[in-house]
Amino acid sequence: MEESLKEKLEKLWAKSNGTSIRKHTDRLLENLKELKNLYGEQIEKAIPEEERELFWKILELACEYHDYGKIHCKFQEKVGNSNCKCSQQLQEVRHNLISPAFVKADDELVENIIALVVLHHHRYKKDKEEIKKLEEVLKEEFGKELCYRFLLKEDNDYAMLEKIEECYGKDYTKLYTLMKGFLLRIDHASSSKGGVVEKPLITDYQKRVEDYLKTQKNSSLNCLQEWVLENLEDNLLVIASTGMGKTEAGFLFLKGKGFFILPIRTSANGIYLRACDVFNEEDCGLLHSSSLNFLLFEKDGAKDHLNNNLDVGILDHIAESRNFAKPIIVCTPDQLFPFVFRFYGFEKYFSMFSYARVVLDEIQLYEPHTLGFLVFALKLIHEELGGKVMVMTATLPEFVREDLNFLRESDPFLFEKPRHHIKLEKRSILDEGALKTMIDKARENKVLVICNTVERAIELYKKLKEKNESLDIGLLHSRFMLKDRIEKEKEIKSFFDSEERSGIWITTQLAEVSLDLDADLLFTELSPADSLFQRFGRVNRKGRKNTDKPNAFIFTEDCSGVGSVYRKALFELTKEKLKDGTLGEEDKVSIVKEIYSKDTLSKRDDKYLKEYEEAKDYLKSLWEMSVYIKEGFSKKEAQKLFRDIDNVLVIPEEFRQYVEKLLEKMEAENKKNGESEKYFRDREEIYKYSISVPKYWLNKKVKVKGAVGNLKPKIFYIEGCSYDEHLGLYCAQEESLGEFI
Repeated sequence: MEESLKEKLEKLWAKSNGTSIRKHTDRLLENLKELKNLYGEQIEKAIPEEERELFWKILELACEYHDYGKIHCKFQEKVGNSNCKCSQQLQEVRHNLISPAFVKADDELVENIIALVVLHHHRYKKDKEEIKKLEEVLKEEFGKELCYRFLLKEDNDYAMLEKIEECYGKDYTKLYTLMKGFLLRIDHASSSKGGVVEKPLITDYQKRVEDYLKTQKNSSLNCLQEWVLENLEDNLLVIASTGMGKTEAGFLFLKGKGFFILPIRTSANGIYLRACDVFNEEDCGLLHSSSLNFLLFEKDGAKDHLNNNLDVGILDHIAESRNFAKPIIVCTPDQLFPFVFRFYGFEKYFSMFSYARVVLDEIQLYEPHTLGFLVFALKLIHEELGGKVMVMTATLPEFVREDLNFLRESDPFLFEKPRHHIKLEKRSILDEGALKTMIDKARENKVLVICNTVERAIELYKKLKEKNESLDIGLLHSRFMLKDRIEKEKEIKSFFDSEERSGIWITTQLAEVSLDLDADLLFTELSPADSLFQRFGRVNRKGRKNTDKPNAFIFTEDCSGVGSVYRKALFELTKEKLKDGTLGEEDKVSIVKEIYSKDTLSKRDDKYLKEYEEAKDYLKSLWEMSVYIKEGFSKKEAQKLFRDIDNVLVIPEEFRQYVEKLLEKMEAENKKNGESEKYFRDREEIYKYSISVPKYWLNKKVKVKGAVGNLKPKIFYIEGCSYDEHLGLYCAQEESLGEFI
């Protein structure tokens, strides 16, 4: 039988492309060996010393046996192996239920743990009929008895693990969680394009950062970057002014392998381009909900930032990023941190933090419930895995600092000389006098205007255009089609990089973290202090300009988004704290500290702290129960909980005819060559016509006119709003758009 089994593994298919079970299994074992060679020492630090040898032994055997059940003839028929015929009476059983029948180990406990993880490397739902079919298949096809029936008594493998541990009087929960996580990672990587679980880490990361600073910034390591290098083996909290070189400090902390996490996709795109400059494209990955769009289209406008052309092998490049194989991955938090909700398969993400470092930038920009999720995740990584994390921010609420007390903190790295001279304007940003001032200042300066909502930005743009059509005036917000937004992001960068040009660019909160620019003057609606100070970071960024006269004009009346985009209490508190005159970096830190103190929040916005604490308590209860959050809960659902707003993609009905032609072209390519690179380019050409809007818009603010093909993520045709390449998507009767920016 053993010889027969060996032959079957070599001849029968694991994949529909004809890859044999033996070849696929060997690929897993090769990836396991590579993972251990690269990061085994760090991974072992998360495991009790007496269990380390056992961990690698179990993981190797789990990799070996995980797909043995695919020799089932019904599976062979399913993947298209015409050389394998089945009895018509034999019923199909999922391969992960069959694989445990072949597991062999010297120790009964070890054998049970391997069988359990092999059973659960795909979803298992307890079903009496399924177990009966399994029993019949094992007996009729393989001549085996169902000797692991007890493992099938629970849907949740952790509940079953507890019962096993009770029998043997040992706790293997962490060992099991890590083992399952690495099995999932290795299996997914081995099955995907590229096929590698880890690419070699960057060993000369410090030299590359220093070379970048020398050639691109004409500088060397500063005091912030030197401090990070001196404390690489600690978990760090960095409070620093915008423009102090936090990004390069983050690259140093990652030590050649880790995740650089930012709150907004566009800011992640910018840091990804810089990572490619510092390291190279092959070493860097980008991961967020529209990263494929960026890599296929948007990056083409920034090729001077890139060393090579990703067009060749781009699907491998994307697969390696999604499998976390790239040494440096820039991403948004919803791609990694939803593991805290313990969705099915969370172990794949959790286990990775045993060796991959984390840099989290601008933590103060999140809503309180998301902030609570983030803080819980960081503490979990530290306490359970001994992982290394660094939080970087310009300002930080005191109650968050208290929760992150395991981070080593230095004195803040701040510009000594004030960079901003503010003038409070007790009127609306739409006031006639305000419009005249903007136009007058824009004749000789680069003026940045930031509004709290898209509709206010559109309204302001129209009024300024009516006042002076000859002036260089631009508008950028998130309600442009991707194809137009790409061009506008190029235009705004070109405008502020130029030494000769003058004029006005109007934008929204996008400018706070996603646009790397340095304006001469800022005109902005008032917003809460943390948001407002981020906006200030787009003026006099390096602190080299004169501040004798105001360079930041803040309009405090008739501000849009109060109560919908921004919490009213935080808005009013900020208004109370600000005064005309120069505003130093220490003043900003002090103002944020006062506004976000527990005492102030409990008096002015008690719901803020309540939401924050409830988020942490909710996750704490999940981890204490050690079970999945609910039956059928998925990563996608966890991401929705993690995001502050649930958006959908739409295309105005007026573009249907053109988009349908693109859809036909894409489907023809798929029929001819499958999901080729050309297919993905045709597919993404459709997405270039999409706009992201809040989900509540559908059939309330706009009328849905059907889906665009069978695309995933879904796109809907809509009517009820108009589209203009200069204004973006706008509706006849605008409403508050919540946090949609």
